[in-house]
Amino acid sequence: MQGIRFKSLLSGAMLAGLCSVTLSASPIFGTFNIAGTITVTQNTITWKLNDSPFPPDKARIGPGATGSFVGLDGTVATIDDLNRITEPVGATFPPQPFMAFDADPLLPTLNISFIFKGIYPTTDCTAAPAVGQTCTPGPPDSPFNFVNNPPPAPDGPQATATFVFTGPTSDGLSRWTGNFTSQFFVPFQDVVAAFAPGGSGSVTNTFSATIFVTPNAEVPEPGPGVLAACGLGLVLLSAGLRRRFTRC
Repeated sequence: MQGIRFKSLLSGAMLAGLCSVTLSASPIFGTFNIAGTITVTQNTITWKLNDSPFPPDKARIGPGATGSFVGLDGTVATIDDLNRITEPVGATFPPQPFMAFDADPLLPTLNISFIFKGIYPTTDCTAAPAVGQTCTPGPPDSPFNFVNNPPPAPDGPQATATFVFTGPTSDGLSRWTGNFTSQFFVPFQDVVAAFAPGGSGSVTNTFSATIFVTPNAEVPEPGPGVLAACGLGLVLLSAGLRRRFTRC
């Protein structure tokens, strides 16, 4: 009888474990916004929170988070710095930790595995500033897409820079894409000049970003059938155990 009890309990533990594994395989999803300060050099990108005491490698999650990120509005995310050596532009690299959620450390982190190259030519990067010009600096390959926006001279133009990152979540069940934007009140030629001979070698500015997280297509969420099967299996096993113990 002891052997029967042990086998029954072992079967129950195995079924419960299987159901637990099945039900826990739920990919994260949703969108959220972040904002902070970015500093760019030829080879690095670093981050800083806009709030005093301006800690490094932090950004603020903005309002409107959806899906798995509901409730994180106003909290802080930790963002790892990027280096061209380990995170090259325009080439897939092994996933590296990029963003974690300070207020919910149980959420999978966002790993980065690709930095998209900018899409514009270099033709206008050193031209006389004018509205409508575009620029992706280089070489080396740059992730930044600059556009000169109105107003025209003498009050403008002013510029925006956009750039895009992507990668898997740390649990491998979802993938994220981040669209980043930085706005300048000067033409992009002034920004790019910082990296020319005699320039400062770095640019610091505020940024904002929208992060989209979507489950991988090959990882379906547990459906009602899975839930029902697990529940029924546990009920039947429990009933069997009661009958066996009663007979003892």
